[in-house]
Amino acid sequence: MDIPTYFAEFDEAFWRIGSAGFWKLECRQVYQETGSASWEAFCRGDWTAALRLLDEQQPELEAYFDRISASGFRHHRVRVVEEPVTPYLQWEMHLLQAKDRYGEGVSVLTTDRLAALGVTLPLPDVVVLGREVAYQVHYTDQGQLHGATRHTARAAVDGARAFIQRLHGSGEPLASYFPRAIAGLRPPNQPQPGA
Repeated sequence: MDIPTYFAEFDEAFWRIGSAGFWKLECRQVYQETGSASWEAFCRGDWTAALRLLDEQQPELEAYFDRISASGFRHHRVRVVEEPVTPYLQWEMHLLQAKDRYGEGVSVLTTDRLAALGVTLPLPDVVVLGREVAYQVHYTDQGQLHGATRHTARAAVDGARAFIQRLHGSGEPLASYFPRAIAGLRPPNQPQPGA
């Protein structure tokens, strides 16, 4: 499906997810985050502004995750990480740290942990909305959102959710990964073309 259709369906289904929760498998090491002022500052090579703009998003993130909690579901993300991390991923980990603090359960799976589970890359990016629908999300080679494939068969939705839950339980919580592997990195100091 095209991007507008995907967004419309996603938004319509998101707030009725229910107790099965939201599960996301995020695998690419670079995405285009068009529309994010922080990402745009990062792409210009202005690391200080990128982090400041992320800090300014804190009230919005807190309100968003409060609304999720009030709606009766949890938000979970598995973030696949190839080390050494890309400059993009270094930036994204700062964003995910804030999301994790406000209630998104972020689990980090490095490629060595995936290999120990018998899982090989590449893996698709997948989001599962409760028991209703799963989407395989498609991107261009540059990491620009390109569309999605909808799956509504119960076996496919349950299977995707169970797979992501297994990965989530096998990963390292971002709360321990970030201070160990990200916090001490030197800031990227060059513009990141196509980052």
